[in-house]
Amino acid sequence: MKKELGNVNYKLDEQQDKNYLEFLVNLLNVSLSNDQKNIELLLAGNLDKLNNYFAQLVSKLITDLVSKAEPSQALLTLASVPIFSEILYAFANGSLTNNQDIAINACECVIKILKSDFFSTETEFILKNLTAPTQAILANAYLDRINGERAENLEKVIYYAENALKGYKYENVPQAWASTHFTLSIAYGQRIHGSKSENIEKSIISSKNALLVYSYEVFPTDWAKLQNNLALAYYQRIEGDKTENLELAINYCKNALLVHTRDNYLQGWAKTTINIANAYRDRKQGEVVDNIEQAIAYYQEVLDYINPKIFPEEWAKAQVNLGTTYRQKNKLNKSDGEVLEQAIDYHIKAIRFFNPETFDEIFEIPQPLIEAVSNAILTDEEWETCIDDTQVENLLIAIKCYEQALQVSSHEIFPEQWAGIYISLGRAYKERQQILEAVKSFQSALEFYKPITFTQESLKIGRILGNLAFCHGLWLEAIQGYTSAINALEQLRISVICESHRQKIVEIFLGLYQNMVQACINAGQIEKAFEYSERSRSKRLVDLMASYNLFQGEEIHPKVQELLQQYEELQQQIDRERQRHKSEKNRSETRAVWEAYNEAIASLEAQKQQVWENLRREDPVLAGEIQVNSLSLSEIQKLLINQPNTAILSFYTTNSDTHIFVAQQSKITVHTCTGQGLDTLQGWINQNWLLPYMQDFKKWETQINNILRELAERLQIPELISQHLEAIEELILVPHLLLHQMPFTALPTGEYQEYLGDKYLIRYTPSCQILEFCQQRDTVGTFNEVSLQYGIVEDAEDNLPCARFEGEKLAQMYNIPTENRLIGSSQATCKNYRHLAQQVQVLHSSHHAVSRLDNPLESQLKLADGNITLGQLMTPSWRLPQLVEVFLSCCETNLGTPSLTDDILTLSTGFLCAGARSVVSTLWSVNDLATALFSIFYYQERQEGKNRPKALKQAQIKLRELRKEEFLRCEDIKKLYNHAKTEFEEAQNKRSQYERGSAERLKWTQKYINYQKLKNQIEVIENSKKQFPFSHPRYWAAFICQGLR
Repeated sequence: MKKELGNVNYKLDEQQDKNYLEFLVNLLNVSLSNDQKNIELLLAGNLDKLNNYFAQLVSKLITDLVSKAEPSQALLTLASVPIFSEILYAFANGSLTNNQDIAINACECVIKILKSDFFSTETEFILKNLTAPTQAILANAYLDRINGERAENLEKVIYYAENALKGYKYENVPQAWASTHFTLSIAYGQRIHGSKSENIEKSIISSKNALLVYSYEVFPTDWAKLQNNLALAYYQRIEGDKTENLELAINYCKNALLVHTRDNYLQGWAKTTINIANAYRDRKQGEVVDNIEQAIAYYQEVLDYINPKIFPEEWAKAQVNLGTTYRQKNKLNKSDGEVLEQAIDYHIKAIRFFNPETFDEIFEIPQPLIEAVSNAILTDEEWETCIDDTQVENLLIAIKCYEQALQVSSHEIFPEQWAGIYISLGRAYKERQQILEAVKSFQSALEFYKPITFTQESLKIGRILGNLAFCHGLWLEAIQGYTSAINALEQLRISVICESHRQKIVEIFLGLYQNMVQACINAGQIEKAFEYSERSRSKRLVDLMASYNLFQGEEIHPKVQELLQQYEELQQQIDRERQRHKSEKNRSETRAVWEAYNEAIASLEAQKQQVWENLRREDPVLAGEIQVNSLSLSEIQKLLINQPNTAILSFYTTNSDTHIFVAQQSKITVHTCTGQGLDTLQGWINQNWLLPYMQDFKKWETQINNILRELAERLQIPELISQHLEAIEELILVPHLLLHQMPFTALPTGEYQEYLGDKYLIRYTPSCQILEFCQQRDTVGTFNEVSLQYGIVEDAEDNLPCARFEGEKLAQMYNIPTENRLIGSSQATCKNYRHLAQQVQVLHSSHHAVSRLDNPLESQLKLADGNITLGQLMTPSWRLPQLVEVFLSCCETNLGTPSLTDDILTLSTGFLCAGARSVVSTLWSVNDLATALFSIFYYQERQEGKNRPKALKQAQIKLRELRKEEFLRCEDIKKLYNHAKTEFEEAQNKRSQYERGSAERLKWTQKYINYQKLKNQIEVIENSKKQFPFSHPRYWAAFICQGLR
């Protein structure tokens, strides 16, 4: 007996809405019988109501009906919606776009209601019998949808199909399960977002799943369509062997043609025949000539049987592909002009089809025009090589040809061909030096080639437009081109899940950002120039910090845990290998190790790098699941809220100049250092600062003051101050490339004996986005400065006497309990370090560290039983959300050589990634005694309530102005000297008691050397005429503060 929904007592203000309600109720009642013919009759009789208004109203009507009904009646209502929707979204009468949107909105309303608590007692039943079918219908409706962006519609298809599969099981409803996989195979095959390679693989998997049910014997038509899907997927496949993929594509096409014959399914036959022809054209196996001839035969067969008026898409594809194949044949037979004429002829036929009524009037086809049309079918690379002296005279003809072609090519019907003609036209104008016309042509092409849907094309054409306009001073047009190219580049980057490949992509196209910044400045668009300079930098580091924020507070996935375990085990192997190969001679206190000790370690490091890549592939940020958006100027200025006297100084070097953007709370200006480009400034820093530091440390020390003086001149520091920094008290520096290595605090200001650090508080940040990450962490939890837990790691290898002195003083100042101090090689192990870092809010590390400029991820904190590397700090296993401050009182903890993408990977940034809000670190290999004094001064200032940059500034001033007499009168220094002398004498005596080469003698020799250095340094100060023993910048300028105040 047919069930009715019953009469509905529903009051509406407008008669029109009441009519729609009555129509919907009738539609629901008819749907209960599940009779397609009756549903179609009702729809056909109410075409006036199948409009956009009803599409917007239907959700509200369904919701109101359900809310006023009893649960059983409401369930009948919801069950009826997908029945009529499945018929409606494909209903040909009326407006198909309206029909689709009514069906979609109605079904989405059902899903929304089902997700509520309305039917909480019938969850299992609903999932299997109502939710999954409705989601499957939505997937199919979005697959066919005309309205909306195609890319977003396909995402909806995938979303609803994958959710439907949660209710559909192969064992229970095999056909529905297979049908949904069928839909997924098409959606992934056409998908625009995400990795193309991954989408193809998912399409293949879905097709094969569907074939488990759709067999040749029972479902021949669906089986054939899936064979064609697989053929297309393997033809486009990126993974695997290309030769094998093409053979599989051919085989799948042959399978499909068993069903898709000319007699029973002409359109399917044509599509499959074109696909097999494409595969033969590109085939690697067999003779090239034979494959080309086979492809031509297939294309020709399609043209022989297909009527262009009935199947225009297939006919046009066959024409164009046949022309392309003849062009390939012409390459094999270069002297055969007849072959090239055939290729041109097929392209002309395809163009004629665009608008057959006007074509004959516009085109007469004399020989010169045919030659010009031949240029239109050349690839970009061929175009660049074909324009020689003998062909220049044809350019005007070519231009005329393209212009005429545009009159017959419809933007709406054939948008890609239309855009392609504009590209050819733009190239022709460019060769003729008709720049404005060329620019307009490329602009028109970009109307079709959008970054999301045509990423590579948008990148290429945007770059051509940008460079052309840039070279001719057309700044607004250049900005338009570079905007498209950069958006496409970043879209391409996020589609790649390999971290190193991501870096490479940006490095290759880094010039886009440089030219964009310069074009914006030249156009007076300073805000945009600043935003793009920020957008270009530290992308890898931003990804890593975004990953930290994502992982924080969540359980680590088992696969990630497994990879982390592999990473840690390899590090332990490296530690054991280094211990085994430890040299008799202690490494120099002031030199970093620039490369791996031996081949075994190099091999282990390579294995670690591969595990790192695999680990990063599991990262949702790299997988494209999470996207990190760059900051706008207004968002950056929010970082300066309540800081009216703070300015961000963001440096950016282009090929020709260095720009210094000065961003304040309510304005932005730019100071340009003309002529200080990549070679003249960054190259100069490399030759005069970094290389000398690496090759001859003593010589580098003697040059510090001269180099810093010249750098201040090159950056025009006095002019920068007078013109842009009035009333400014604090600077947040965002260096660029090798400027990250420079101690800005020690740059002369032009005033007598005044440094930049005297005039301003100074903080560093790799990028504004990273500073924002640190500020976001500050809102996670507030910490009372008085109640902060302090932890110290000191003298981990028993070879830094001043580190113990430093640790003891800090422990006295802050009453640090012994359990929060890791002293010497017996306590300062990797395991203990990690445990302590997870317990305290302030971590002070005073021991050796090494920057690995050749492999930054292998930069190390040197501990008693091994090392903690930068790579480890940047993995999800190092989560330290409670860390307020880290002081790395070690060598080179912020020394790194930024990549072209300006990613500065150092131990300091590693702790920022791990969760710290602020890190104090060093730019070079620091002196043990000076560092101990500086650390003590810094914490004294912090105890007085000064913030980090202010404490840093005062500690630097106090150290460099520390008088010799004051130093020598200090009781702590006297005790330190007496202790060093006693230990030196004991070690001298003990070492002589053991044979040369024995382990005991080596131990006492090391102690002898360590205390001799300290004793000698104090004696040198005592005997020196210098009144300020630590006034040289090498002692105090290496310390910088990153992150928050």
